[in-house]
Amino acid sequence: MRADRFTGKTVCITGGAQGMGRQAALDMAAEGAAVAVTDIDDQALEDIKGEFDEMGAASLVLHCDVSKCSEVEAAVARIADQFGSLDILINNAGLLKSFTIEETTNELIDRTIDINIKGVLYAVRAVTPIMKKQNYGRIVNISSIAGKNGDNTTSFVYGASKGAVITITRSTARQLGPFGITCNAIAPHAVMTKMMEYWDDDKKQAMADKIPLKRLGTVEDMSNLMMFLASDESSFITGEVININGGYYMD
Repeated sequence: MRADRFTGKTVCITGGAQGMGRQAALDMAAEGAAVAVTDIDDQALEDIKGEFDEMGAASLVLHCDVSKCSEVEAAVARIADQFGSLDILINNAGLLKSFTIEETTNELIDRTIDINIKGVLYAVRAVTPIMKKQNYGRIVNISSIAGKNGDNTTSFVYGASKGAVITITRSTARQLGPFGITCNAIAPHAVMTKMMEYWDDDKKQAMADKIPLKRLGTVEDMSNLMMFLASDESSFITGEVININGGYYMD
């Protein structure tokens, strides 16, 4: 960890009060960033705000449902106004439910698309004018192995949504590259966050046995990669979707 890697930078992390987003928020604050976290869990927002305050970090927490365009735009405007810039966007908010094809309701299809696809589109669109004006920006999206290879443990709309995130990432990278803005994504698998509570211990062990590194992923693993892509160390990388799964899926 480098204490000054993000000094002078403002980061917005959607869904950042929980899971891998929370870890990245705390890690980036420790490395000097002013961190804005959006989430729909008010208690989780209050908890992470307390941790920021204990660290003495510049921070802002906002209730924001990324499926609602007006809330995303208001949050981005508030962040830029308070900190004077918005340099890094991490689109971490997401919805994952485990259902068969027959069990997948219209409501779940709509909600998954609204959060996992529209939420990313809304956030990227909202930060684009700010980053263009700065001639600088880092956008990191969270895709999934399911977006590359399909999946038989989650609702089939989840894989579809994460495949869309890959295309959004590449389109954004092509269109915003001339303005000094990079856009990359990570494609995790088998990361033990609250979202993965539907895996029991037997499922976890069976999956670990299939992974070449013989372990499951951690939020720290994810945070390390997100921070690399959000930093100037990755300034010549854009449009990439990086697997982070211990070697379970390689392409």
